[in-house]
Amino acid sequence: MDCKNSNGKSSMQDERKKLIFDASYLKYDSIIHIQFIWPDDEKPCVVAQELFIPFIDLRGFFSGDPMVAQQVSRLVDEACRSHGFFLLVNHRVDANLISNAHYCLDAFFDLLLSEKQKAQRKIGEHFGYASRFTERFSSKFPWKETLFLILY
Repeated sequence: MDCKNSNGKSSMQDERKKLIFDASYLKYDSIIHIQFIWPDDEKPCVVAQELFIPFIDLRGFFSGDPMVAQQVSRLVDEACRSHGFFLLVNHRVDANLISNAHYCLDAFFDLLLSEKQKAQRKIGEHFGYASRFTERFSSKFPWKETLFLILY
């Protein structure tokens, strides 16, 4: 039964609103809310399987050889189509830059939800912060926050 509170909202609406995934808050919460627990029969697989991650080595790509560049491009295309992700090695991105990026991302996701929402992804845009995907899920919510960036 869904009862109305003093504001005229249903208790279910209140509960759903409170359960926006916010890592900065929930990481200190010792209770896992029922809305975040997926029944075994709804999980993609009950038994964990080893995940194959395609490695793409860019060492030869920087040689300037157009054949090698074409081969690397083909490997990226295949990985995106078959897996949706890949791991680049020998990419020449400075380790300090990567470390600083991780530091900044950790700092962003540790912010209060109200602060993160200032970077909220707007309808029709492909970048910004998102923490709610309840419109895609009827009763169980994913443990997911995202920040899509466009770098120029």
